[in-house]
Amino acid sequence: EIRESRIENPRDRKMAAQRICMACLLAGAVARPQIRNVGPKSIFTRVSMKHSALRKFSTRAQDSPLSENPLFGNIAGFYDSLSGIWEREYGEHMHHGYYRQGAEDVSVQQAQIVLMEETAKLGGIAELAKSIKEKEGRPIRILDVGCGIGGASRWLAETFDAEVTGITLSPKQVQRAKELAEIKGLSEQTDFKVANVLDSGLPDNEFDVVWSLEMAEHIPERERFLSEIHRMLDKSHGRLAMVTWCKKKGMLELDEDLALNYICEWYNLPPWVSKERWASLAPAAGFKPTTPDDWSPYIRPMQFWGDILLTSLQPKNLFGLIAIGDSGVKAGAAAVLMGYGFYKNFIEFGAMRMDVAES
Repeated sequence: EIRESRIENPRDRKMAAQRICMACLLAGAVARPQIRNVGPKSIFTRVSMKHSALRKFSTRAQDSPLSENPLFGNIAGFYDSLSGIWEREYGEHMHHGYYRQGAEDVSVQQAQIVLMEETAKLGGIAELAKSIKEKEGRPIRILDVGCGIGGASRWLAETFDAEVTGITLSPKQVQRAKELAEIKGLSEQTDFKVANVLDSGLPDNEFDVVWSLEMAEHIPERERFLSEIHRMLDKSHGRLAMVTWCKKKGMLELDEDLALNYICEWYNLPPWVSKERWASLAPAAGFKPTTPDDWSPYIRPMQFWGDILLTSLQPKNLFGLIAIGDSGVKAGAAAVLMGYGFYKNFIEFGAMRMDVAES
């Protein structure tokens, strides 16, 4: 059983970090067997090449039509392939859990519900739903971007009597989301679509809340993302409730840079930004200034990603990942790097609310 640990002795902490760093390099060698030389010079060359490639990829993503951007096709294929394994092992919610102070004997599934409760508090959804019902006589309307198989969408619909639209790039996720909504009797309150949030075709001023839970890290054009969210929000009270993976503010060390570059490649992510960078983009997109928070202390990342790694190594899942191919093996290996990132604190679990500014 893998649990959170705090190593007090600086020497022991350094040795532990070195061991985990070696695990990172091993994970890289497993997923990229053509890499034989892992000396300092080769690592520096590798990181430099990665940075160059990611910059070119990011520039190409901004200059190309969305339909021609390979990133989005890769993301769709990634989740088409892996969603079934995740649902079998962890259930309908495809995200971390949140462990309140003093929480003991809490399952991953229970903690995932708590994360949604905390995100709903962040967005003030309960109060807004009550206000809209009293003043306008209608249910609150929520857009769930990156909805996965619809776990959060159904929870929002049931908890707040909301009308929820969920969008994802994965056709298989949409199909499964609709099946589960039918089973739970929530088809009338939920609607699921294959759509890209950067060009969704959804109406202006349509939603009271946009919900983004562990999705925004996939977005290469963050300014465009926030502008699209703003366009779709009600201008009198609309808000974005967002939780996303971020890198720490400032320069990264060499091993941190290497780990993040592998994660970006294996999880189909553009280069990461800090939570402070996300917050700085809010005013230009039409939102009020905001202060982000780091929820990393509450999500037990070493336990979460350690469990994912161990689950990936179970024969039924390992053979499934191998059958999927290259992307499946990399997804399993990336769990080592995610755990390392949270352990060294260069990965953060950013949480923020952005309210539409008064015009």
